[in-house]
Amino acid sequence: MSIVLLARDLGLSISTVSRALNGYHDVAPATKQRVLKRAREIGYRPNPGARRLKSGRSSLVGVILPAASDGVRFVDSVASSLLGGVEVELENGGYGLIATMQTRNDLEREAALYGNFIKGGWVDALLLVRTRVADPRVELVRKAHIPFVTYGRTETAEPYAWVDTDNEKAFYLVTLRQIEFGHERIALLNGPLEYNFVRLREKGYTRALAKHRIAPDRLLMLNGDLSEVSGYALCRSLLVSAVPPTAIVCATDAMAIGAIAACRERGMAVGHEISIAGYGNSSASGFCDPPLTTIDHAVFENGRHIGQSLLRLLRAEAKPADIHYLEPVVLVPRKSDCPRK
Repeated sequence: MSIVLLARDLGLSISTVSRALNGYHDVAPATKQRVLKRAREIGYRPNPGARRLKSGRSSLVGVILPAASDGVRFVDSVASSLLGGVEVELENGGYGLIATMQTRNDLEREAALYGNFIKGGWVDALLLVRTRVADPRVELVRKAHIPFVTYGRTETAEPYAWVDTDNEKAFYLVTLRQIEFGHERIALLNGPLEYNFVRLREKGYTRALAKHRIAPDRLLMLNGDLSEVSGYALCRSLLVSAVPPTAIVCATDAMAIGAIAACRERGMAVGHEISIAGYGNSSASGFCDPPLTTIDHAVFENGRHIGQSLLRLLRAEAKPADIHYLEPVVLVPRKSDCPRK
């Protein structure tokens, strides 16, 4: 159905229907909801080609997902929830989300993909995920004068819009829990150091140790690729060390699941003889044996905040420096961690 027929069906002008679909604030909320509801009922979708020819805009937001080949995966249940939240808000505002995935994690290749998005006019805005400590994508996109929001922060001095999870607090809380259980040799299985969230999680971990005057031991701070296989391998190396840890906190639930497997292989009862905790509150975390203590970070709500922020930038309702949102975290205690024996 065309917008002309949709407007006729609703008894409204084409201009009013168009502005309602595109989220303009000069349309009464009741009218906007009526238009959106009817559009969903009849399966109305704007013709992207016609819209682009008329306005010079694509009404699309682009995101380039990291490659999965090195284990640093982004396409999983957590990522699906995040992007789902983004898409809900964008759709309500008359925009769509288009995603592509890298075949390998290569900075030059990634820059070329962003260049194609921008120069080809494929998208009106961009979402940058999994930010690095020093992230050249931020400067690349900023110089192109295209609206963008990052999921995560970076160390650039220029103002930019970001939405993030409180990674530092998350690992402060989960490490503090192990200390309160009486553990002092607490290992950290973390991700690649190039990513900013990895540095923030390490900062939270060391801050909790410092609060209780426990000196961080670099031999207990290992970095992997966030996968189950990595968690398994790193945990195995710790368990055969001269003085193994009594507790392990992991950068992802996947790493924690791998660590549990390594402990079981050595006949250790997780949640009794050794304490393990993860991060993410993934769908698998509650079904582990034992169920995994983890951190929930409201990832769908993060996605919604990203979508709302993108719309504010696209409508010139806010400047990048005005959009800084830090999603709180919640500790989810289960049975995989325990007091020190």
